[in-house]
Amino acid sequence: MTKEEFLRSVGEVIEAEQPLEPGRDLADYPTWDSLGILSLIDLFEELGIAVDLEALSALKTTDELVALAGSAIDG
Repeated sequence: MTKEEFLRSVGEVIEAEQPLEPGRDLADYPTWDSLGILSLIDLFEELGIAVDLEALSALKTTDELVALAGSAIDG
């Protein structure tokens, strides 16, 4: 999965009205809320990444989200 595909998947999971883009604040996306964050745990599990709610809740940017996914995504 590429970084763009990952961000697209995240956008679908949180039901964002606009595509997630690199370098953006997650607060720019109204659906980046507690329900959206909970929904992301399943996506991370599908990628084989153990992540907890606190780690996801602490993220501020899409770049931090990509970094958390780490080696599960390409580039």
